[in-house]
Amino acid sequence: MSQGNSKLFAITTALFVVLFIIFFTLSITSIGQFTAQKKRVHHMEQQILAGKSEILKVPEMIGKLRVADKTSKELESQVADLTETKGEMETELTGLQKELTTIKIAKLVLETDKAGYTKNLVEARQAVRELREHGSTDYSIDKIEETLIEPSHEATHKPEASSEKIPFKNVWE
Repeated sequence: MSQGNSKLFAITTALFVVLFIIFFTLSITSIGQFTAQKKRVHHMEQQILAGKSEILKVPEMIGKLRVADKTSKELESQVADLTETKGEMETELTGLQKELTTIKIAKLVLETDKAGYTKNLVEARQAVRELREHGSTDYSIDKIEETLIEPSHEATHKPEASSEKIPFKNVWE
């Protein structure tokens, strides 16, 4: 029986060794799977926390978008107002340019008239001076006109008996 007990002991020991090896490998495999699963769960928790922080940013972003939208609408209304004002300013500018052109033309006409009036005034003064030098006291317009006509025609040729007179502009009117 000792031999039977020893065989039984050897078989039982072998059986326990095999079971120990099986349970040891199963435990190592389980521990590895548990560690891998723990890493996956930890990674998922980080993603969920990151997503949660991003989700918490959404209301803030919506608020910023609303503010940006309001600002955009205000700027669009300002652009519309400025465009309208620009059109009015361009119309006013066109009117002012027309007025400027009219004023420039009037200035040229007045300068031309002024030159003519100055010439007539100089001639009239010269005629009055000549009359004073000749001792005449009659300063009537007819006499001044005759004096103006005579020197200009005497220099070129003697006037014939013509009734044609050079018109005299009255600068005092």
